[in-house]
Amino acid sequence: MLQPTNRLTLLDALAPPVGLRLESAMAVTFTLDLRALLAAPAALALSGPDGIVSDGSGQEPIELLHALRAHAGSLTVFCQAGEIALPPAQRVFAFLERAVIPATAPRGGIVHPKVWVLRYEPPDGPPSQRRLRVLVASRNLTFDHSWDALVRLDEANDGGASLAPVGDLFEGLLDCAVDAVSAEHTARVESLAAALRTARFALPAGVDDLRAHVLGLSEAPSPLPAASARSLIVSPFVAEDFFTRVHPVPVDELVSKPEQLDGLDPATRQKSAALFVFDDGSLADLQAEETDASPHDPGRPLVGLHAKLFAFETAGRAHLFVGSANATGAAFGRNVEILLEVGGTLEALGIDRLCGGSDDEPSLRDFFVPYRGPQDEPPSPPGEGTLDGARRAMARLAFTGTVEASGTGWAVTYRTTEPLSAPARTDICCWPLASPGNRRQVTAGEPLEARFETTLEAMSGFLAFELTHKERESTRFVIPVRLDGVPEERDRRLLRALLGNAERFFRYLLALLDDDPGEISLLEAVEGRSPADGAGPAGPLSAPVLEKLLRTMRRDPAKLDGLHPLVADLAADEALPAGFAELWEMIHDVAQTEAQKP
Repeated sequence: MLQPTNRLTLLDALAPPVGLRLESAMAVTFTLDLRALLAAPAALALSGPDGIVSDGSGQEPIELLHALRAHAGSLTVFCQAGEIALPPAQRVFAFLERAVIPATAPRGGIVHPKVWVLRYEPPDGPPSQRRLRVLVASRNLTFDHSWDALVRLDEANDGGASLAPVGDLFEGLLDCAVDAVSAEHTARVESLAAALRTARFALPAGVDDLRAHVLGLSEAPSPLPAASARSLIVSPFVAEDFFTRVHPVPVDELVSKPEQLDGLDPATRQKSAALFVFDDGSLADLQAEETDASPHDPGRPLVGLHAKLFAFETAGRAHLFVGSANATGAAFGRNVEILLEVGGTLEALGIDRLCGGSDDEPSLRDFFVPYRGPQDEPPSPPGEGTLDGARRAMARLAFTGTVEASGTGWAVTYRTTEPLSAPARTDICCWPLASPGNRRQVTAGEPLEARFETTLEAMSGFLAFELTHKERESTRFVIPVRLDGVPEERDRRLLRALLGNAERFFRYLLALLDDDPGEISLLEAVEGRSPADGAGPAGPLSAPVLEKLLRTMRRDPAKLDGLHPLVADLAADEALPAGFAELWEMIHDVAQTEAQKP
């Protein structure tokens, strides 16, 4: 059932069903990589086999810009405050500034679920044809090379399971946000949560019962059964208090990382009939990597085991819990977590079925290696680093950004009302994410007030930080900051800068409108021309563009509707050749008129 060869990527799971497009989405993750979030709108917009391909110009692919324009404003993404990894400097991250909401756990732990709720709609259909999809995973919104579990559930027409607790999770996260949540995000979360209360989701094959358990928003007992005939726990992190307080009963099989098992009391290890470590060969690679990053720096890559599974067999029935919770007391007490409970027969969901393979495919159990016990001098498992607590404390502060006109163009002043805290002998540097050359050292123990000269194109609502301790430990992270006073033309100016020139737009326009793979590629024909063939983009490109626009106007006017906001912005900033904006408006108006005819 959980065969290593049976893989589904998150981006594949996000792609809309055939004939539908994204209407809105909300997500929650513990660690956030902005590059991974950048890929999500592309997955939502482009479900073709080739995805987004660079044009070799060194600039962001125009398809990505179009996807961001189409979908970034439809996303609400919660994450644990202080767990946004520092990405390479790219101006395109500006389109994600309003999508990210840092949050903290109300019971003192961490915000740890990994969930997506997506609502798709037909381009021209009524709201009754909308469909929900829910993804529950152990994978953060990152590019980690780890073994994770992902469950995809699609809304059904004829009954199924209720996932109303997932909506409760997101409504609870609204109250956990570090900063005030905008009315737009609140409305999106409440709308999707309301839809989850009435929707029913198709059960996966072999599953006859499915329930969602949200942990950590309020006090609640563990959903794990108190007793079972057989049990298996797979968890990359384990803690003594799970086995003494949360689940104080023997476990038949426990699978974890060697250093985690080393850290358990010998008496606790003896409660498990069999102990295993998960070994896919990646552990040696991770140990060989030297870094001065703090133990829990959000940029540290995760490899090896990261899936969390709790499997139980009782009276001919199997119950499997999958989601974000590790076998720790914090996961079932202080943290915000989610677990999906699925039930079925032993033949469909039993432990042997779960971990077994086939004659020609490996099984999950092939990666279970018997635990040999602590070595003579076992390495200490990474605990909370000197700077990890400081990073999370800093991310809980209220940051503001004030935009003002300046002699060089514009300036942004980032402020906090409370002082920045850090351990003694720690240097603090900060800079706008899009301007890594503007690093500024700031003082611990004082409120932040840092002014940066900038341009509209380099203005950033993400403030990057680096904390460096004198003992060589460091941590890098990003804090979203709401900018006040942003000029209305910022998005247009940024879009024009990222676009580069009109030729890149026309190349994308041709590729998007070319729906006949049997024809000679007009895109290739355009790329093969030299500047001498015509007077720039408006010359050689005008004929094929006009032909394709007229054909699309007749066959699929919805494509033109999707592109209209992008073209309107470029036209407003005079980034298109003379005459094209007028041509576009004429064709777009005709397409809308035709679409309204009975």
